[in-house]
Amino acid sequence: MAAKAKKKVRKKKNNLLMIAVSFAIFLFLSVIGGYFALLYAGDRMIEQNVQKLQDLKAEPTVIYDKNGKEMTSLIRQKNRIYKPINEMPKTLIDAFLAVEDKRFYEHKGVDMVRIGGAIVNDIKKGSLAEGGSTITQQLARNVFLTLDQTFWRKTKEMSIAIGLERKYSKDQILEMYLNRVYLGEGEFGVEDAAQYYFGKSVSDDKFTVAEAAMLAAIPKAPTTYSPFNNPEKAKLRRDTVIRLMHEQGIITDEQKEAAQAEPLPKEPHEVAGASLKKGYRAFFDNMVKESEATFGVTEEELYRGGWDIYTTFDPKVQDAMVEEYANAKNFPKDGAKRGVESSMIVIDAKTGGIAGMVGGRNYAAKGFNYATDMKRQPGSSFKPIAVFAPAVNKDINKWNANSQLSNKRQSFNGYEPRNYNNRYTETMNMNRAMIDSANIPPVWLLNEIGVSESLEYLKKVGIELTPNDRNLAIALGGLSLGTSPLEMAQAYTPFVNGGVVSETHSITKVENKDEGVVREYQPKQSEALKPEAAWEIHTMLEKAVQEGTGKAARISGRHVAGKTGTTQSIAGDSRANKDAWFVGYTPEYVGAVWMGFDPEDKQHLMLQGSSMTAQMFSKVLATALKGVPSSDFVRPEGAVQHKQEEVEPEIQLAADMTLDNNQLKVVLSWIGGAEGGTYDLYRISENGERQLISAGMKETSFVDLLDSPRQYRYQVVPRNAQGEEGTPSKEVPIDSKKLENIINQDPGHNEEGNDQGQNPGGTENGNGEIPPDQGTGENGEHTNNGDGSQPPNQGTGEVPPDIVNPDPSQTNGSSNEIQLPPPPQEEGQNQFPDASNG
Repeated sequence: MAAKAKKKVRKKKNNLLMIAVSFAIFLFLSVIGGYFALLYAGDRMIEQNVQKLQDLKAEPTVIYDKNGKEMTSLIRQKNRIYKPINEMPKTLIDAFLAVEDKRFYEHKGVDMVRIGGAIVNDIKKGSLAEGGSTITQQLARNVFLTLDQTFWRKTKEMSIAIGLERKYSKDQILEMYLNRVYLGEGEFGVEDAAQYYFGKSVSDDKFTVAEAAMLAAIPKAPTTYSPFNNPEKAKLRRDTVIRLMHEQGIITDEQKEAAQAEPLPKEPHEVAGASLKKGYRAFFDNMVKESEATFGVTEEELYRGGWDIYTTFDPKVQDAMVEEYANAKNFPKDGAKRGVESSMIVIDAKTGGIAGMVGGRNYAAKGFNYATDMKRQPGSSFKPIAVFAPAVNKDINKWNANSQLSNKRQSFNGYEPRNYNNRYTETMNMNRAMIDSANIPPVWLLNEIGVSESLEYLKKVGIELTPNDRNLAIALGGLSLGTSPLEMAQAYTPFVNGGVVSETHSITKVENKDEGVVREYQPKQSEALKPEAAWEIHTMLEKAVQEGTGKAARISGRHVAGKTGTTQSIAGDSRANKDAWFVGYTPEYVGAVWMGFDPEDKQHLMLQGSSMTAQMFSKVLATALKGVPSSDFVRPEGAVQHKQEEVEPEIQLAADMTLDNNQLKVVLSWIGGAEGGTYDLYRISENGERQLISAGMKETSFVDLLDSPRQYRYQVVPRNAQGEEGTPSKEVPIDSKKLENIINQDPGHNEEGNDQGQNPGGTENGNGEIPPDQGTGENGEHTNNGDGSQPPNQGTGEVPPDIVNPDPSQTNGSSNEIQLPPPPQEEGQNQFPDASNG
């Protein structure tokens, strides 16, 4: 019985052994078969595409404008230099091997040690991360495959790499790789890259260890580690390569220290290849970023060629920008060492497609783009989107152009905004508040509707603020960080587009016929405003250009709407502005323009304001739209045209005495009066005698020169277009507070404008606008002489500033920057019960 049991057990073991042996043989044959299948597949792909190894060039990627015409192409075929490996310095080869594949001469195309490490990393990251590829695999991928990160692509890559190792020697593979590798800025191969970055050949006797390490540092992330794009990151990566070379015994201690101390190249030494027209670079760089972010086509793929990229670019718009930005007269006066910076973006009013952009007056390739990257406070150009639009959208019957808003000086839980000329009235309708850019009405209105209502609307149009911005200061553009021209232009699209906000974009389609890839842009549009609310805001913005602070933006024969914005200087006195904006639109395009010093200091102060940004908008769009038939704005279906109850605004006059070059002056400025009218200005002596000092004026400012201090009073009398006299202003005495400040040099209100009441964190805050017509002539043309002086018919004094410092005695010494008030206590209600108490 026991023998029978043992026999049964032995038989069972034999069966298990047979199964195990069979499985092992099957597994062995499968591995061998799979290996040979892999070899066969790799050899087959190499055989079918061997020409790609012999000719490392590709069909160029072509970039098309909105009309389907070629804007530029990206392959630099004319200057591609193939460098034999025996002409490359050993230092260069060692640098690439040290960082990319130190076991290159030991493996057979696939390094199982590196793959094991890559698998561990992939498991940790939960995805197929790029890693573990040998130089041979990188060559296989670059020549034969797309950059899609998939399992089968990785398998093909390994198959081709093994085939390459069987067909070519190590030096041949390395030579092909070093002539194929992408090294950023559109450069392929070490020789072209060395000429571009350093202005020398890799075989030059002066080619250094640091330069070899810099080239070897780039392939991991060509855009990130370009020395021209990100110098700090590029140096860190280069120094890492130098350290690896030292650790692997390639260079000595002295060579390491000398190489890491060597500076990076500052600018390219060669600009050969496909031409990109002057001034087009900012749009091009933005388009390349969008290509990867939206369509998954990297810069490296674009430069490898074979793509057709269809964009929203309008050469007429861009050429107009380039022309006007080349004219120094279109900008405020230069500072001691540099000029005012500026940026502009124009987008299609309906689709949001970017027609053109200027990233800065001296924009450098892949540099900081002031049109898309900067964050600056928008001043009063923020009022339509932060206050008026959300209010009208919430209840158009309660809040519309005719609604009466408080214009009394008042405190909102300790926050006391001021009008630019320190003049106030009981109420002001919304339309007039927009036209004159008064400050109290929008702050009061935001307090009425609630800050959350504003933040929710701003998010809809693409502007997300920080938690620090949950306060009433946003009504005047007082943001903790700021915004960009691109964001502002997008935020204005609902006003011209029936309430629909259109996402900005620069590409409509990408196509690669060889790979059978076609990817089209999917429009991202959503309703931010009800159509009737959008039209209500639009009509007020059109008035702001016709008769308000945006007059300089008018274009002869065309309809224009928009809003100006300025922010107070924090380095200069009340004459200087930190930022000047204009955001506006025609039926065809929305545009945003910004100007300002970056950084601002005592030697770099901008004395002009938003009239210059408005003029830039006008000049660019007038040129860009030449030949395009003039059209009117189209009222959305269902939108009711409210008849605006406009009465002749009360004249509000300010008379400030100041001292300039030992000359006493009274700076007079006013707002109000009928559209298209003129003004007579009277000086009234202590005995009541009236003297007409200027008649028939269309401007709203005047400088009266005095030979001695006098207690004069002044009065403005408006006349309508028919010459009939209107209601005169009140007789206003001279305000000598500014003169006292100058004489006393009050440290709490000094010439730097850096008073104790400024916004925490040192951020600038916009809080006012130029009065109507100030700085503009009859046809909306700028009438300053470019240096802050008056036109000849108004004396030689300075024009009143866009933003006037308030009386220090009334504001506890604080400047007229926007102070950030405490956050509201309860959202959705009148947040500050004492708001009506002046």
